[in-house]
Order: sequence, then C-alpha cells, then structure tokens
Amino acid sequence: MSPSDDLVFAPVGIAHLTHRNADLLRAAAAGRSRLRITTAAQLNGVPHLGTTVTILTVFAFAAHAADALGLPATVIFDSLENAPAETITRDGDTYTRTVGDLIDDGRLDATERTTGFLRLLNWAHHRSGVPYEVRPYTTYQDLYPVRACLHRIASRLDDFAPIVAPTDGIVRVRPRCPACRLMQKSAKDLRITALPDTVHLDSVCPDHGRYTEIIPVNGGGGWYDANTPVRSLQKGQLLAAERTTYDACSVSVDGADWGGAWHAHVLAPGLATLGIPVHHWPISVFTPLITDRTGGKLSKSLYVANGTYSDLPEWFLNLNVLLDQHGDQILDTLWNESRRWATEPRRLHRSYTVDYLTALLADQLHHQPAARAA
Repeated sequence: MSPSDDLVFAPVGIAHLTHRNADLLRAAAAGRSRLRITTAAQLNGVPHLGTTVTILTVFAFAAHAADALGLPATVIFDSLENAPAETITRDGDTYTRTVGDLIDDGRLDATERTTGFLRLLNWAHHRSGVPYEVRPYTTYQDLYPVRACLHRIASRLDDFAPIVAPTDGIVRVRPRCPACRLMQKSAKDLRITALPDTVHLDSVCPDHGRYTEIIPVNGGGGWYDANTPVRSLQKGQLLAAERTTYDACSVSVDGADWGGAWHAHVLAPGLATLGIPVHHWPISVFTPLITDRTGGKLSKSLYVANGTYSDLPEWFLNLNVLLDQHGDQILDTLWNESRRWATEPRRLHRSYTVDYLTALLADQLHHQPAARAA
C-alpha cells in the first residue's frame, strides 16, 4: 500500500468536470494527428526531487493522454542554458552571465550540467515508451514564432509592459555584450526598437560601453535573453504555431507554481494581447507542487544558499546522490506515483509535502542497493 492511499483527495473544481486527466486535452486534440507536450527546466545543476517528479509526471501524462486519445505523443524538453550562472556588481548595478556563457568559456562543464537531466529523460522515455526531443535555448530563441512574438512585443511596448513588467514597466529582453557577454540584469539602460524585419536591442556594458544586438525576425543571427514573463508569452505563441506546423495538440506542462495567478495575469492576457485566437492557445497542465513543511514551494536556491532545509537529506537536492545511494529502481516508486497523478484528476490538482515523498520512498531509503559486480 502506498502512503497515497491514506490521503484525503477532496476533488477541487476542475476535478468535478473530468473523469481522467486526458479529458483536459480531448477537445483540442480532436482532428489532430499527434500530441506535442512541452516542458522546461533551467540547467542550474542536477535535478532536485521536485524537478524529478515533475519530469516523471510529464512523461506519465504524455503516456496516459496518448493511450486515452489514441494519438502518438512526443515530449519536448526546453533546456534553458540561459539560466544565470555568474553575477557581477559594478557601481551598484548587477550584471550576469549565463550557464551557456560559462560553458563556452570553459568555466562550466556541459556534461555536468546536462547528464542529470539526460539520465532522467532517458529513464522516463524507456519506462513510458514516449520519445523526447531536447531543445536548447539557443535554438528556441532563434525560431520564427518566438522572434515574431518578440517583434510584436517590441512594436507595442506600452501594451505589453503592464503584463510582463507590472512593477516598473521595463520589458526585460537582455542582449549581452559582444566582447565579454555581460548582461545588465535590471535592463534599466535597455532600449528596444522594432524595425520592419528586425528588433534592435541597445544596452550598456560596464567595461565596453554601449552596444547594439540586432535580432532578425526570420532568425539566423543575434541572441537575446528573454526573462520569464516574456519567454512565457513567446512559448505560448510558439506552441500555438506548432499546432499547425505539426498538426498537433500542443500542451505545456509545468509545475503548479506557474498556474493560478501567473496564468491569469501573465499568460492569458498576454496571449489575448498577441491576438492569438483562444481555440489556438496551447493547453496548460500543471503538475503537483512539492512543498516544504511550511507549505511553501521546495526551493533549491534556499536549500543551497541559506541552509533553510538543513534537516533534509542531500538526495532531496541532487538526483545523482539519490540514485547512487539507492539505485535506479527508486525511480520506479516515483514513476508509479506519478502515473496515478497523471491519470486521476483528484491526485493531479493538489500539492504534496516533502514528508509525503519521504514516506513514499521510506522502504527503499532504509536499504542500500547491493554493490554492482565489477
């Protein structure tokens, strides 16, 4: 018996309308030839337990939807190497370089940044039978629908700024210095100009002065870092376009912290302002939130920087530690749980605590795996 069997699953609103979670896709999938299910993660280290169960749930949901709707499914994993990796302060202003920048100059190991995710993606692929594609941010930001969205935002800054930057009105689409790749985090000196076929991003480097990055809408040159709300709208436009490109039902699956207020105040009004018809919007599905003992989201940054979760074992933070200490078979337990979440509405639309996951894995955590034969 799983600890899940002892929980109370009072159905929330959406669970009253759906028998299985595939029902969330049924209307959008009608007449389509495939399912494209997209998720994303920043390459800021080895996946922690929250990211692990999210990715497993993505594959479990893809397998469930493919079976229920009779359509082949593919998972697209957006690998965000534009995550910040280095922070520098100059004259009171903050500048950053990305994971990709530090990989390119040899200060970070690309293998170390990707193997944990690839290990998990490969395991989930073989367990679910669902194929996957990895799409780096460099590839993503160069796609035509993504750049067309950038151009539309740049052309109507007054309309989009209240959506993507409600506090200060600064739309954060950051170019990087061509000489040293520093980006101004605040974007306070950024100037965005939309020309017929390009977007010009003018900014300032503390060491090399002013510079301009030219972003052709049709791709093939230029690079920019879009912050999360801008990237969220770009992803919405991309998945809406992929509906036609691949004759697909486009689905975005993310953690539950990207639902609720984010969906209501950023994504939905942003897609409406972009002029994308509602019936072309990608379907949004949210995996359960993994919470700490206070009810807040389990945060890797808090774990690392502040020792907030000093009472939790290291395997909560590092998938490799979990698998090295307890074997790949521990993923089977998480997979079986994720399948229940992915199928049953009353299990998907709720949160789970770290103590719940500890109880779920208790038997395996108390037994070290047998040593592998040489």
